[in-house]
Amino acid sequence: MRTFVQQGQRELGADFDVPSGRGFIALLEGFRATGGTAPGEIVGRLLEEYQVGNAISLAKLIYTGQAFGFEWRDSLWIPMFQFDANDLVLKASAQSVRAVLPAVWLGWNVASWFATPNARLDGRSPADRLDSDLEAVVQAAHSLESVDEFSAPLVRRAHEVAAHV
Repeated sequence: MRTFVQQGQRELGADFDVPSGRGFIALLEGFRATGGTAPGEIVGRLLEEYQVGNAISLAKLIYTGQAFGFEWRDSLWIPMFQFDANDLVLKASAQSVRAVLPAVWLGWNVASWFATPNARLDGRSPADRLDSDLEAVVQAAHSLESVDEFSAPLVRRAHEVAAHV
């Protein structure tokens, strides 16, 4: 049986199934308290609007690893906790934590880790604790030894969300 996180590894070229609808809903729910998620095309347009003259595109932010998103049914979804809500400036704190996570992790893996409650963060998600305790989130990221370390809680969360939908 494949875990939700393993399913997300399809982005790495592995032969895994597409993440389930329940997994997608779990990610949306996991980011709700920290600004939610938005379709990439909308975030791209908003960045153009807010940062006129700065010429920073969403594609460039993702390509350079400064921001991340995850794909669902041919659409890119962006967790908004990475951006300041007032002016859509990318938060340095999100970038610094992302830099500590395993380099081979892409969209679903990164999003899953940020959205999943973490025992090292008193049961709160890294996205939720990012602004209030950056050092603790960085330490939680440094302490990762494998993808499996957080896959079980994420699967449980996906089932909880699906039960209420």
